[in-house]
Amino acid sequence: MKKAIAIIFGMLSVFAFVLSANADLDSNAKAHVWVDVVPNVAVGVLSSSVDIGDVQTGNFSATIMFRVDANMEDVNLQPVASMLYKGDDPTNQDVAPIPLNTGAGVLIQPTNANPTAGASNIARALEPANIDGFEGFRFDQINFESSQNGHFSQDVAITVTWLQDDPEKPQGEYSGYVQLFCLLTP
Repeated sequence: MKKAIAIIFGMLSVFAFVLSANADLDSNAKAHVWVDVVPNVAVGVLSSSVDIGDVQTGNFSATIMFRVDANMEDVNLQPVASMLYKGDDPTNQDVAPIPLNTGAGVLIQPTNANPTAGASNIARALEPANIDGFEGFRFDQINFESSQNGHFSQDVAITVTWLQDDPEKPQGEYSGYVQLFCLLTP
């Protein structure tokens, strides 16, 4: 009887060892992972030099093409434009710059987007601004909604108007800058 109990106990020990050995051969665990895709935007200019042409007197405009790529459908676009300075010199005190026609505003025309809430796509002058030493104006920030699904990736035409009202303005090249800001509000 002692032998039978010893054999049975021995068999149970082997069986328990086999069960514990099999449990170590198959195991797993899992972790829940996630990542937040954050809002991002890139603004570029399609041509960094724009020849406006010739002028004597009167209003004249230039259209500058920008590229805006954002991972949101709604973006806030805000142009800034400078006056035009003779000889590309904003420190020139001898010749007055050609002023912006702030009353005309700045026309913002994305390829595939419209202003939200029935707003106009003409940004009005807000306040004086400076682009690399060139004095000018900051214009309204306008919210645009893209017709693209979930993003805003398109060209944006910005049309700025200046007023050359001095018939005795010294001839020569007058230049300045146009800048486009894109702001995301997640």
